[in-house]
Amino acid sequence: MKRFKKLLAAVFAGMFACSLALSPLSALAAQDASGLEEGTAYLNINNDAWEEFEAEWTNAKITGDGSYTVAMKAAEGQSLVQFNALEVVNGEAYLGTGCVLTVDSIKINGEEVELQGPSFTCSADGGGETTRVNIYNEWNSPDPTATAGDDKHADQRVAEGNLEDATACLFSSDYVNASSNSGFLVESLEVAFTVSGFGTQAGAAEAGEAPTAEGPAIAHLSINNEEWSEYEAEYVDAEITGDGTYTVSMTASEGQSLVQFNALEVENGEILLGTAYTITVDSIKINGEEVELQGPSYTCSADGGGVNTRVNLYNEWNTPDETATAGDDDHLDNRVAEGSVADATACLFSSDYVNASSGSGFLVESMEVTFTVAGVGTAAAAGEATEPELPTLDLNGSYNAYLGIQTPTFSFRNAFDDATYGRDTEYFNQITGWEGSDAVVREGSFTDAVIEGNGTYTVSVSGMDLAGDFDSQDYFNLIFLSTDIPNTGEISISDIKLTIDGRDVQCSPILSPDSLSYVNMLIQNIWNEDVATIGFYTVPPKEMQVTFTVSGFAYDNAAPAESEPVSEPEAAPSSESAPAQAPTENSSSVSPVVIVVIVVVVIAVIAVVAVVLAKKKKN
Repeated sequence: MKRFKKLLAAVFAGMFACSLALSPLSALAAQDASGLEEGTAYLNINNDAWEEFEAEWTNAKITGDGSYTVAMKAAEGQSLVQFNALEVVNGEAYLGTGCVLTVDSIKINGEEVELQGPSFTCSADGGGETTRVNIYNEWNSPDPTATAGDDKHADQRVAEGNLEDATACLFSSDYVNASSNSGFLVESLEVAFTVSGFGTQAGAAEAGEAPTAEGPAIAHLSINNEEWSEYEAEYVDAEITGDGTYTVSMTASEGQSLVQFNALEVENGEILLGTAYTITVDSIKINGEEVELQGPSYTCSADGGGVNTRVNLYNEWNTPDETATAGDDDHLDNRVAEGSVADATACLFSSDYVNASSGSGFLVESMEVTFTVAGVGTAAAAGEATEPELPTLDLNGSYNAYLGIQTPTFSFRNAFDDATYGRDTEYFNQITGWEGSDAVVREGSFTDAVIEGNGTYTVSVSGMDLAGDFDSQDYFNLIFLSTDIPNTGEISISDIKLTIDGRDVQCSPILSPDSLSYVNMLIQNIWNEDVATIGFYTVPPKEMQVTFTVSGFAYDNAAPAESEPVSEPEAAPSSESAPAQAPTENSSSVSPVVIVVIVVVVIAVIAVVAVVLAKKKKN
């Protein structure tokens, strides 16, 4: 069958399903709501500098069902950005998870504006604390599947009608500017809304109906070129009718330079063939020659979606996860026919066959994959992921702390325990950037810290030259603190202070939810709603410093901690390595492959997703 290779948007969407949950950004409100009384409705209005501005704020204490008004009158016109909201302090507890706020009207500069659709109410980003109504949020859309008790969603609700008819952008984008020079300035904003269902609780989420699909189950290759574009090729697919051996292939009209994600997939395989069946790759031929397999393959429900089946042929942005089990939607339901998942690999053939560009040598004209199917019709039992075995914590011991970053173009330093780019690799003591898909060394010198008891420590990077990295986005994807302190709960890190180019930056760091083995602190992570937005800083920066306090050890640091400067490498790393990935729940530590690949914007910011997607893939 002759067809064109198509790279579906669904592949990208699935790739980042865990880390980019497409929820709204939790932005810094211009109005400080920290001192507001529980149940107080207020406006979270943000300008293009994401900073406080002088204004008169009219808030409203909600006392029951009825109509209320909140307002903002700025001392001078403000250029709004893409996130603005009506919020209620501790609203989910005070109002009840079944309470709905319906926006009746919005006035901007004294003039009532046309609403673009009905509003919807949510527990801000699924946090279950603050109640939120998006007034203008380009990074969110209503999710009809969201229900109370479903922590992965925002518990979205409307007073009447259908949620899918609602919108997160109640007024026109004409009122939102990239800068104050682009025209429209907002001097005042008034929102009138109705509260209904005060004091009611929404029912806990119930499991939806299992997805269904009709056969046949067709196995096919997903082979991607350097431009992530269509190309003319002959594909031979295989209909899986039961246990046995099958072959699929691709023959291109002209040689293609492959990128870092290629897979064997079965559409609706998890539904049609069972969640316990496995596909084992027996051989791979590239340009007619059988290649050496780098290890056993493993099978997964592609990106944890529970619908399509995937076997990674070459995926630099994924590794098998021993803790993944059927029914665990946060993982990939990894499985093998025999042996251990830990022995498997997502890169079955050598990186020699993956090129950054067609000028770098190897072109793939054809690929043939022979595989064995086993266990068709069986379903894996749902289960809980196994807790990783933690390294032993020595309360009298010595540990290390490292500063990690990732720019919008994925120049990075990953967590120390990242298998591909961590402390045991040539990439760790540097900022690694990309020229196309070639890894290059960027200017910058890291200073790490040795943790010897309770005390205050500092990690930093200086001499950075990140010109060009922030053309599409004026903030980092990731800023984080990585340590090799076992995460047993006995050691805590607090009082984190971020300084960029000598200026303190407001931040509220959190323990990374991916800190399964070690203590890692997220300072900024655009895919995590809790730290997606921090205080303003200018980019590209030259230097960054993080000071923090460690407690919980059995002894105190005897003297001021001396940080250890890290020497820069003399040579650039090999171009055969994969780009850093966006954090995912499947990666250990902070995860830019952790970073993976590959990922939340969860958030993941939709505008940001477009940038990230062009670079990576997961599973």
